[in-house]
Amino acid sequence: MALNLRSEVRRLRVFDLEQVRHQEPGQEWVPHWHEEWSFGAIVRGECRCCVAGRPFVARTGDVIAIAPGMVHTGALSAPQYQGRVLVAMLYVPSDWLVHEGLRPPPRSGVARMPRLAESARGLVTTAEVQAWLRRAVPALRRSLPADPSAVEPVPPSAAVRALIERVQQAVAGSDLSVADLANRCGVSRERIHRVLTQWVGMAPGDYLRAVRLHRARQLLLAGEPAA
Repeated sequence: MALNLRSEVRRLRVFDLEQVRHQEPGQEWVPHWHEEWSFGAIVRGECRCCVAGRPFVARTGDVIAIAPGMVHTGALSAPQYQGRVLVAMLYVPSDWLVHEGLRPPPRSGVARMPRLAESARGLVTTAEVQAWLRRAVPALRRSLPADPSAVEPVPPSAAVRALIERVQQAVAGSDLSVADLANRCGVSRERIHRVLTQWVGMAPGDYLRAVRLHRARQLLLAGEPAA
């Protein structure tokens, strides 16, 4: 008796969904970007953010969305929460959204969604994370409609990204003036000013002061004397 066997092919797609939970008041991030969509929930505390040069404050009960490639910064605080903070961030490849039939928000931003934010507190398994995203992405799309009158920022060019990285490297271990910074990066002071103001939301002098204060705070937390 002949067997009628046929090959069975199953195409499996695996997506890297990354979850990060931030719980340290005072934690800060230098200007950076992700290739994926960033979706987050402020479960407890506050996050002072700046996305593509636009500052906003996300508070307990808020949900945020940051488009791929957008330069952003953040700093966590916990007013009225006895020093406790919890921010859950999910980094989601665009391919996963396509696979799930989900259309992302038309822009980055923050939306008030207390129940959705609170439900991010206990996300543990991949299934739980995906279920949360299936609720959050459509809700953010409804809450962050496109603004026809606004000029939405586009991701920075490769040259701008490279310059921001050079700026970060230059200030990492040295106290520099704005002129020193421009010289170290091989560009004019005007170029440094345009890039940092547009993409970081700070003038170069303010950025250098913020870096020095952050460095001083880290040294104090590490036990170094105030002097």
